[in-house]
Order: sequence, then C-alpha cells, then structure tokens
Amino acid sequence: MSKVLLGLDIGSHTIKAVQLSRDKNNSTLLAAGFIATPTKTSITATTSEEQVLGNSISRLVHDMKTSTREVCASLPTSQVVTRIIEVPTMSEAELDSSIKWEAEQYIPWQLSKVKIDYSIIEKPETGGQMKVLLAAAPITLIEKYMKIITNAGLTPIALETEVLATSRCLGINYPTLKTLLFTTIGATSTEIGLLHNGVLIYSKTMPIGGNTLTRAISEELGFEVPQAEEYKKTYGLEEDKLEGKIAKIISPYMTNIIEEMEKTIAYCKNQFPGEEITTSIVSGGTARLPGLVLAITKYLGLDSQIVNPFLNISVDPNVLPIVSPDSPIYTTALGLALKEI
Repeated sequence: MSKVLLGLDIGSHTIKAVQLSRDKNNSTLLAAGFIATPTKTSITATTSEEQVLGNSISRLVHDMKTSTREVCASLPTSQVVTRIIEVPTMSEAELDSSIKWEAEQYIPWQLSKVKIDYSIIEKPETGGQMKVLLAAAPITLIEKYMKIITNAGLTPIALETEVLATSRCLGINYPTLKTLLFTTIGATSTEIGLLHNGVLIYSKTMPIGGNTLTRAISEELGFEVPQAEEYKKTYGLEEDKLEGKIAKIISPYMTNIIEEMEKTIAYCKNQFPGEEITTSIVSGGTARLPGLVLAITKYLGLDSQIVNPFLNISVDPNVLPIVSPDSPIYTTALGLALKEI
C-alpha cells in the first residue's frame, strides 16, 4: 500500500508544500504549491503571528486539494545546529547515553533546553574516531512549529532540518554521483553541503541569502525593496546587462559563497584523496539568479547546474505545470515528503 505524506518547508520568504505518494518501486508527486510567508517564522513569533502562519498553511494545503493531513515539516537552518562531529568509536548504546556530553561544546544553548538527534555517518571497524551527524534545536522552537502545524489543521509526524531534507532529495535524484557538492541559497541564508554515497558528510551555513542581495541593491541604488528584487531577478550577475551595475553590487556576496564552496572541495579532497567532485548542484529561491551557474562553473571548473528535484520522481500530469516554473524551490519540501516514517 502506498504511503502518502505532505512535505512542508516553512521558509522566511515563502512556504512550500508537496504531497507525495510512495510505494516500494515509485514515488509520485500528487500536489504542490507555495505561498508568501505572511509573518516572521522565528522563535520569537507571537501567538497571533503563529495563528497567521497556521492560517496561511491551511489555505495553501486547501488550495492544493491534498488527501492527507500527515506532514513532515522543516525547521529553519538559522535556528538549528547541524554539525558533523568526531567522537571516539563506541557502540550505539554507548553513543546514545553520551551524545549530549559529546555535543555540548557545539550547542550554544543549555542541554536541558534542546532536543538532540544524531546518526552515525562513518564508523571504523576498530578504534579511532567515528563521524556523527548531530542536529539540535531549542525545545521552544519545536513546540512553536508543532503548534503552527496543528493550528493549520495538520498532523505533525516529524520535524527535520532543511539541510537533511535537501540531502535526501539530492541523494535520490542524483544516485550516480558518488560525491556531490550542493549549495542552497535561501532568502536569509546559504547552506553548502557535501554528499558522499548519498550521505551528508559536511555542511556549512552562511548568513547570506536572496534578501541580502536585494537589500544591497536597494541601498546602493535607492530603490524600494520590490523594485530591487525585480532588478536582481532580471539582471543578476550578468555584466553585460544594465552596464553591469547589479552584478557589481551583488558580486562580492556571491564571491564569498563561491569561495566557501572552494574550501568545501578542498575539505573533500583531504577526506577522500583520489576522489574528484565533478558536479555542483544549486537549489533554493536564488538558484535561478542570472549568471550564477556560469559564475560557479568558471570559478570552480565544475559541471554546475540548477537542481531538478523531480529527476527520479513521477509527477502527476496535472501538477507538472504548477511545479515546472519554480522547481528548485521545492527541493527541501520534496526531501521532507521522502522521509521514512
């Protein structure tokens, strides 16, 4: 019997949702849609703001004509700690009892106030250090999101960080790439990650996003934010457009991101000597920034491309026109809907 699940990506700029049907042999996209985020999604959101968010999600799901209320939702990258840590090799039972103390140095909150999850990435057969993927979120944040989802009339089955959901989606859609560099440029932050054999082995968050670029254009040229947003989407990094004015403004920010990607490649070469990264995947709302893929290709010498989150997913013909124009923004939502429950 097929399992049907909603993937809900509550971003600071837009809320994205997909409904996916899964069986042993196939995954089919049944519905999809997005809506502007009406208010802030931070841990400091008031009760009334939580209700507004819940109402917006409810309206989105209603308009999508979904058949399930069960949902796996994302937690914002900026408010969650996701790290790859190294700990002495031990049994799973030993790790389970000691993970809080092992993780304490990486978490900026009191241990009593966070929920910790983890998974073993790499474990040597004898001795040495093993690698563990650590995720920690404030309990107050988790409670807020559970409340928002419940207010929307949905049943929260799981909450997960954006980078883990994105990794799952990329692992399923690009299974032939042994090592994959990916960059998700959202509204407020950028996540750079490495997949090795479909497993997330590295991630780094940068406080640069699409809003950063829009704000820079607005301040430099004296534009209102909506006009600056349109100029960004139209001209991007293309130096032969508008005398290169927009490219000149946003290039320093994008260069910072690309240089961090270069450092990630160096880390990979150090960890896996002899292996080569050939492909860079870009996702998120800023993935279609004019000139971005070309800039990454030129700087890093990789085959850079915008993500296709539906590469190995069947899409209902009625849904295809909905997702095609904005497919990169659904990457995290799809990864959430692909979670094994």
